[in-house]
Order: sequence, then structure tokens, then C-alpha cells
Amino acid sequence: MFRNLFALICLSSAAVAQAQSSATPAAKLAFLIPKLFGPDGLTLPNPNHLAHFDSDFQANFGPFNSAIGSQLTSLPLPSPASGFTYTFDPALGVYTRSAQSYGPVLTERAETIGKEKFYAGFSFQHFRFGTLDGVNLRNFNSVFRHTQSTPDPLIKEDLITTNTFVDTQIDQATAFFTYGLSDRIDVSVALPFVNANLAVVSNATIQRIGTANDPTIHFFLDSNGNPTNHKQFSSSGAASGLGDVLVRIKGTALKTAPAWFALGLDVRLPTGDAYNFLGSGAVGLKPFIAISGRTKRVTPHVNLGYQWNDSSPLAGDIFTGTSGHLPNQFTYAAGFDAGVNKRFSFAADVLGQKVFHAQGIQPSTFTAANGTQFADNAFVRENPNITNGSVGFKVNPIGTLLVSFNVLIQLNDAGLRSRVVPLAGFSYTF
Repeated sequence: MFRNLFALICLSSAAVAQAQSSATPAAKLAFLIPKLFGPDGLTLPNPNHLAHFDSDFQANFGPFNSAIGSQLTSLPLPSPASGFTYTFDPALGVYTRSAQSYGPVLTERAETIGKEKFYAGFSFQHFRFGTLDGVNLRNFNSVFRHTQSTPDPLIKEDLITTNTFVDTQIDQATAFFTYGLSDRIDVSVALPFVNANLAVVSNATIQRIGTANDPTIHFFLDSNGNPTNHKQFSSSGAASGLGDVLVRIKGTALKTAPAWFALGLDVRLPTGDAYNFLGSGAVGLKPFIAISGRTKRVTPHVNLGYQWNDSSPLAGDIFTGTSGHLPNQFTYAAGFDAGVNKRFSFAADVLGQKVFHAQGIQPSTFTAANGTQFADNAFVRENPNITNGSVGFKVNPIGTLLVSFNVLIQLNDAGLRSRVVPLAGFSYTF
């Protein structure tokens, strides 16, 4: 029955993904920033001089969408491994618990759940992304240059500077299930339901470098239709729905006295709407290794994996629907979980991701024709190493019910980051 259930989930998820990929994207969250200044970009209303200003912020702000897409491939889901694991004791002829600890929260251990055991759980996580490569997204500076097609050299010296507030929040509620196919193999599925919110506010200022004596060439119009040097642009939106479904198979390959070794494979299905930041828009495969120590109370563990990602519209051109390749990642984690007593267990980990050929931001300055320098940011290709710490605990109030709490803590500045990510959840083993 459970094999059929998992097959049905996988097939239905793939069908949803195919339907979403063939749909024509409308005005969704991925378009908010590129269209922030209007459908034609940052233009000025002078009927006698069509002024168009360009910058990396607008023309190339696809890297922000790519960063969102890359992050959505690696949001740390709670481990679908049961807190209660069992092995068959031939001397007693029954299944007994194989570990005293209730296991890690966000990482994986080598033990499987046990033959014909079933595990179900639910968790909630809140992400609020505040920085990209250490650059504060709530105080983001850009310089827009006048298009160089204008013949007048003084007009081309004018600039527009912007200071932008970007607030991206993702709430992820995940239901996950695990079933033991045998003593050594179990299969899991995680169903994330995502609520994404994006708000952008940008304050633009005309810098009259070449036309300081003539304010009638470049200007904005305020709400009353009067010329002004300043204007605020804003846009916001929200979306909710199914995220990217994750299917996992894990098998304990080797059991020794000091440690157990397991091999696994994660398959991420692009069931989430990428244009609304509900999913990555790309199929993902992650083979991994999990190693668990065999001690009485404290169980060290190590995870190593390689995340391969297919193409996604978030890494390409969202206006034409052209997809680009989302960055691949090498993932690793090391930590321990400890059974403090029969009802309480503690877990701590360091989690890392080495992202290959990702889009990033590098702070810079732009020097105007008169020598004035303005803060700017340039988009670059990089290989960031993202590091987080994870601290949590599990409580067993009754039976095989577990209540989990965890905090994911940012340890460096690389990548698109949320400083602190809280998690709360519960699970039950049948």
C-alpha cells in the first residue's frame, strides 16, 4: 500500500510540474523587481527629450531571481528520518530501538526506520532574506547611467542614484512521511507548502552632473504633476502553494561497531511555481552519504552530498521564458545528537554548501564625470561557500510523539541569507 502511495505522489507531482512549466507566466513575483520602474525601465517624462537610464540593478537584476532559485534548491528541510529507529534482535525475536537519541533535526543519520515502520511529521520554518553576499538588501545602492545614444555630451553625464529596500520572506510548512521497506532501506517524501512575500521600495534621485544649470531637461513628476528631483517607486506581492516535492531513498550499506554507513538519493521535483518563488523551477538530484557513530548516548554524524540542478527560468530570461542552469552544489554537514534522558535529546550541526558558478553581488563605486563618487553594486560570477549553524532539541511527551525545535544561524556572509531561521514541528512513528 505504501509503495503505491509513494508512486502516486511522485506521478502526481511530476504532472503538476509539467503543467506549470508549460503555463505562460503572468505578472508574478519574479517580475516585480525587473518591472519596478515601469514596463520600459527608468525613463523620464520630458516630452522634448526621451531620457532612458540603465543600470545593472534593472537590466541585469535577473541574478537576484537566480539567487532566489538557487536558494530554493537548498532550503534546509527537516530530516525525514524518524526519531525512533529499530533493528531486529534475533536473540529476542523482536524489533528494538537502535539509538537512544532522537536524531538530528536538519541532517541525516545512517540508521533506517525499520521494516514496515511508518513515520509522519510536520514542521514550520520562517525565512527572511536580508543580505546577498553580505550586501544589505534593505539598503541597496545602484547607479543608473544615461543611455549613450544622446549626442549631447553634457546630458549624458547626468545620473540617477537609487537606494532600494528589498524584503523577501518565505514561510515553509512541510509534511513528511517515511516508510521502512526493509531493515536496511526506507523511502521518504516531503511535501512543502510555501507562502512567499516580496516587497520592494526604491528612492530615486537625479544627479545633475552635466545639466546642473538646466533643471528642465531631466526631472520626475510628483503626484501633483510638478517637476522634482526625487521619486519613490514601490511594488509588492505574495503567493502561496505547493513547493518542490522531495523524494528520498536511503539504505544502510554497512554496519560496523564504531559506525554505520548509509547511501541515499534525493530527487527534487519542480512542482512549485518558480515565477512566484514557490519552487526552484528545476529538477534536482542529490546523491549523499550519511555516517553515524555508534556510541551509547552521543551520536556523531557526517553528511556529504552533491546537488545537481537542471535548468530553471529563474536562472535565465524570465521575459522570454528562456531557462538557464541553476548552480550545482557540494553539500556537507557535521555534528552530533545526544540523548540527554529518556524524554529529551539535543542536536547541533554545522551545515555547508559550496555553490559553483553562482550569481553574486560585489559592492563598488561609480565615479561621475565631475569626480563625485556614488555607491554602487556590481553583479559577478562566484563560487560562494555558505555556512550555517544548527542547534535544536526534541522532546518525547508521550508514546512515539516527538516535538522538535531548532534554530538555523548564519555563520558567514556568502549567498542569499536569512540571519536566523526558526523551526517548530512534531512527528509520530507508527
